[in-house]
Amino acid sequence: MEGGQQGASGVDVMRMRLRFLILSLLAIKPSHGYELSKTIEEVTLGTVKASPGSLYPVLRELSQEGLISEEVSIESGRLRKIYKLTEAGWERLASRLEAARALCRYWAELLETAWRAVQEKGRKACIPREIIESLARLEEGVRRLRGRLEARSCPEGEGAS
Repeated sequence: MEGGQQGASGVDVMRMRLRFLILSLLAIKPSHGYELSKTIEEVTLGTVKASPGSLYPVLRELSQEGLISEEVSIESGRLRKIYKLTEAGWERLASRLEAARALCRYWAELLETAWRAVQEKGRKACIPREIIESLARLEEGVRRLRGRLEARSCPEGEGAS
């Protein structure tokens, strides 16, 4: 992950995004660091690249906070740490997801209102081809992510444990 951006409150925005991405991906599947790095790049369409220098300090931080746990396993003859959410991690993710969903709803409403205003003024909306192509990649990424989530969904009436 390239250098962090400081928000108005002095918070490292990129680090917060990386924490959210890690918790979200571990909700889908416990993973080792390299796998997390590759998945982060995939689901963000390459806009976030989690280098070892940015990923592992955040994993260590999440572990120290009790939000993730580590298990050592051997894959292909290599020792790997597999990270997974703890109960506290599930709770933190649930609260962050609700906030993210509310923000997405707000942005969707704002964009829809702006779109209607453009249409009412009779403005011709010309959308650059790159945006259409990015949207297609995003839709494909969402389809893959949804498939992963559905494969791990709880039976009707049961919550995550």
